[in-house]
Amino acid sequence: MAIFLLITLLVAFVGMKAAKPGEFHKDYISINQTTSINGLFTLLVFWSHVCTYISLDGSFDKPYTVFKSYLLQMVVVPFLFYSGYGIMESIKKKGTAYVKDIPKNRFFKVLLHLDIAVVLFLIVNFVFGKTYPVKRILLSFIGYSAVGNSNWYIFAVLGLYAVVFIAFMIARKNNILGVILATMLSVGFVYAQILLKRDSWCYDTIILFPVGMIFSIVKEPLEKLITKHDCIYFTAFGLAFLAYTLFYFKRDDGIEFYSMWGILFMALVVLATMKVKIGNGILDFFGSHVFSVYILQRIPMIILSKLGLAASHKYVFVVLCFVCTVVMAVLFDFFTGKLDSLLFKKRIKEAH
Repeated sequence: MAIFLLITLLVAFVGMKAAKPGEFHKDYISINQTTSINGLFTLLVFWSHVCTYISLDGSFDKPYTVFKSYLLQMVVVPFLFYSGYGIMESIKKKGTAYVKDIPKNRFFKVLLHLDIAVVLFLIVNFVFGKTYPVKRILLSFIGYSAVGNSNWYIFAVLGLYAVVFIAFMIARKNNILGVILATMLSVGFVYAQILLKRDSWCYDTIILFPVGMIFSIVKEPLEKLITKHDCIYFTAFGLAFLAYTLFYFKRDDGIEFYSMWGILFMALVVLATMKVKIGNGILDFFGSHVFSVYILQRIPMIILSKLGLAASHKYVFVVLCFVCTVVMAVLFDFFTGKLDSLLFKKRIKEAH
């Protein structure tokens, strides 16, 4: 797996641009840049999932297993942070009208796409004679359970959309109050899942969504301070790195520590992108197909592993899963795009 990780990192270097001393990339959190960053992490998520179907006992697997065990849930942190930031930027620009459209244009659209994917997984399960209890199947249609698909992230996103809608319908045009309420409800969402004894990965990065919203509120003064001089920037980066290291070693001491680790990881990503810009066609592609790649990737993994390829030719298995996922993602987004145009208003892009 190390070769796939190396290729991914090399891809990230294509088109990379470093800012000159004393200068900063002002578009570090633009939609183009965040799409590219999400594309990079989408690839990392794919490798993380595909390796669960194969044995990682080869000499070229060890570097990847070390990398994976270090990064853990940080691979999804940018998705949540940028989503929270983007939705807050849209609320700031479009106000209550945008909030009122969240149930239809966001919640139900994502739910519909999830349900289409779940049906595809049920078909695959039927072909291979795999059955699930009715309760589990029904819960999989809201992302709470799964029928072979990845699910926790979609359930988290649906919950967070509901959180934002409730918070800002109460706060109305008071954005500060709205963010405070959204943060409180998000924390409640986390602890509710803990009480339900959900797996830790279902909730341990959720806080990044309201943190992204908070960043939208404080961005201008914070950005003005940090980019005033390289000395201030590198001091901020150094302090963030020290805090990150501290919470990395404390991450297993509770959800509060894990959450801080995730927040500081994202702080380093944001600070790094102020100085280094990434972006190319490959990253943009995967950043534009995050949902479909995430939700569909296990279909070829299941099929090819059932056919014995994962056990007999694991690297061929990885490559074929990757190619099939890309093809399926493109087709899925094409058809759901057509369906969306019939059922929903044209999607308004996040204001970055």
